[in-house]
Amino acid sequence: MAGRKLKRYGLERGARALIVIGLLFNLFAWIIAIYYFGLLGNKVRLLIVPFVFTCVSAIFLLVIHYRYTLFEKYPYLINLPSIFYRIGQQKNAGNKQSMAFSMIFTVHSLVLAVMGLMGLLLTVSIGYSMYSSTVSPFLYLYIATAVILVAAVLLQYRRIYVRLSK
Repeated sequence: MAGRKLKRYGLERGARALIVIGLLFNLFAWIIAIYYFGLLGNKVRLLIVPFVFTCVSAIFLLVIHYRYTLFEKYPYLINLPSIFYRIGQQKNAGNKQSMAFSMIFTVHSLVLAVMGLMGLLLTVSIGYSMYSSTVSPFLYLYIATAVILVAAVLLQYRRIYVRLSK
């Protein structure tokens, strides 16, 4: 696969929407952190969570944006052998491989969006706990979101498999 050029497809519409949603969640996490920062009196540790989740989102955005370049120059960074092996034996394999590659980055966009939500929930949970000195109910939402993320990723990979098997 090294040095191979794939046909470049744009991101699916759903992927673009998920990226925007994820970035909005990051923005809201910053707003909540700054709100609690002012309310609780300069608790700098409140700003760590949105900072970390924003950095993770930035890495995901870079990988999504440069996905074809990364795959063409450094294919070992993106390990998708089973999908490409399965598709490689079909007619019109090149187009299907390019389409599969694009669809896989919809999954990355989903992860970016849910990570933004998780950053928001964790920020709210920490701020609420510090303000009220009780366990935040948002912590349970955080855990549920992590479980839903795993299920959603598996469903998305199943969707890719079914679509490419046709």
